[in-house]
Amino acid sequence: MKGLIAILSDFGLKDHYVGTIHGIIKDVAPEAEVVDITHYVRPFDIVDGALKLKWSYKYFPVGTIFLCLVDPDPMAIPVIVSTEKYFLVCPNNGIGSLMFEEEPPEAVYKITAEHYFIEGKGNFRGRNQLTPIAAELSRLQSAVHLGEEIDLKLLKRFKLPDPKPLGNGTYEAIVIDVDYFGNLILNLTYNGKLPKSVEVNGVKIERSSEGFGGFQKGELFISVHPENHIQIVAYMASAAKLLKATRGAKVKVSF
Repeated sequence: MKGLIAILSDFGLKDHYVGTIHGIIKDVAPEAEVVDITHYVRPFDIVDGALKLKWSYKYFPVGTIFLCLVDPDPMAIPVIVSTEKYFLVCPNNGIGSLMFEEEPPEAVYKITAEHYFIEGKGNFRGRNQLTPIAAELSRLQSAVHLGEEIDLKLLKRFKLPDPKPLGNGTYEAIVIDVDYFGNLILNLTYNGKLPKSVEVNGVKIERSSEGFGGFQKGELFISVHPENHIQIVAYMASAAKLLKATRGAKVKVSF
């Protein structure tokens, strides 16, 4: 869809920042459609932002521009990345890494069209630089006049750690995300078979289900995350709180 801009940020909704971003886009490109993916990425957390982007991008129409405003590194140059189906406007800080595993980058442009930047006090380049560029991109549908193409090798990327094999069908996984409900999402892809058991902080869980029926409130079980990861869930409660587990926690998984 031409002109669709999807925004992902760590701004939260308490302040005026998100509304300002919307206003700039509509001022520059009145016909652009704007969608908010989330503004609750953990502050300055590239891994969290990369996960949210990976788990959402595929549901957007071809031509969508993802405006990713998580910017902990002021030295990361602002770029436009084009893939076969999408554009990203973001700092070159790795936020597209997990998306690129499925939707490879085809070209990357260092943003040079400074005449589109907004003059503003403070170092708020998400507002002053990236947002007006995304708005112009929604009109042009090409990055050629907005930046200088650079080597794809300069695009910063990272990988999540793989589960560590322990032998006899057992792995050491880690929690890569804790969602709003307190579900613990693991770095294990669901391949049609749920684990026989998982163990977190000394608590062993053996019950599993692809669905959520038949459980008592607070009962822990193994399930499938909507984006095809193995997850640990507490029915109508927070598994994270019950297990005292946070992102990065180690989980012993047995198949």
